[in-house]
Amino acid sequence: MKPLEALNRLNEIAASFMVTQTFSAACNLGVFEELSHGPTTAEGLARKLCVHPDACQRLLVALKQLGLVDRAKDGYRNSELGDFLTSKSPVPLEPLSMWGSPWPHMWEFLLDALKEFSPRWQQALGTTAEETFAALYEDPVRLRRFCQLMDAFSLPIGQRIAECFDFTPYRCVMDVAGGAGGLATQIGRKYSHLRGIIMDLPPVCRVAEERIEANGLSDRFTTQTADLLAGPYPLGADAITLSWILHDWGDENCRKILQNCFDALPSKGVLLISESVLNNDLSGTQFGVLLSLHMLVVCEPGAKERSEGEYKSLLEEAGFRDTEVIRFDAPRDLIIGRKP
Repeated sequence: MKPLEALNRLNEIAASFMVTQTFSAACNLGVFEELSHGPTTAEGLARKLCVHPDACQRLLVALKQLGLVDRAKDGYRNSELGDFLTSKSPVPLEPLSMWGSPWPHMWEFLLDALKEFSPRWQQALGTTAEETFAALYEDPVRLRRFCQLMDAFSLPIGQRIAECFDFTPYRCVMDVAGGAGGLATQIGRKYSHLRGIIMDLPPVCRVAEERIEANGLSDRFTTQTADLLAGPYPLGADAITLSWILHDWGDENCRKILQNCFDALPSKGVLLISESVLNNDLSGTQFGVLLSLHMLVVCEPGAKERSEGEYKSLLEEAGFRDTEVIRFDAPRDLIIGRKP
């Protein structure tokens, strides 16, 4: 490799934070929402967003470079990709802008996380993870915003799971720690015979109830509260989903969660785990391997993205059999375990 080639690639890696912050700033300003009303010039957009015209022009040029806006005869408009960042999108993805805060600040202390093998909440934000989430649950506005971020992943992943896994033989699906229920409700919309349970903490269940009603599933779906680690989980479901839950925990707590799932399922029940699955040599997608570092920064020691072999071992320890992994071209894959 020539020096200039190395410079180009390494500079792209080193300066990638600019992409995250450009994306987040544009979303927080409401650029895409404003452009959803029709094309406009940089000057016109600057007036509506109360930013400097020259700065707005630079932002739009950068967004065009990222493929989020297109040039139009009368200014700029959202690209097909940018349309997903508006309230008109059937799957709103604008909450992905939350990657811009507070995670980058916590990642400033990655070196310490690597040395100490512990999360960086106290060092970066002056609080613990427990205190942060307790405050989140007490603030309905912030809680709904966080649920929107989770749904930005759960809605399209839920649609994909419903396409590739046949729920016809099952009667009831329970989404454990299911948040607002984005994943399970997408499955329920495709399979009209399925009943559903969204299991989470009381404040989250209240948000899930709103989403269940908005999806027209109130006659089939309900919420129930239970403790993720202590259990026991509600009974009655013959299919359980775990969506981006296990990667938050070390192996010991994963074993508790999987055992709770096993105990809640009847014979012939199925567990569907939605996680980014690494290869057995711990390689994987760029997002997957970097997300494993993210777990080091934000979660308990031992939390990580796991390999196919690691998931199969954990499932078999809990009593599940006939495990399989289905790879998606997406941030998360699907791991399946069946109860004998």
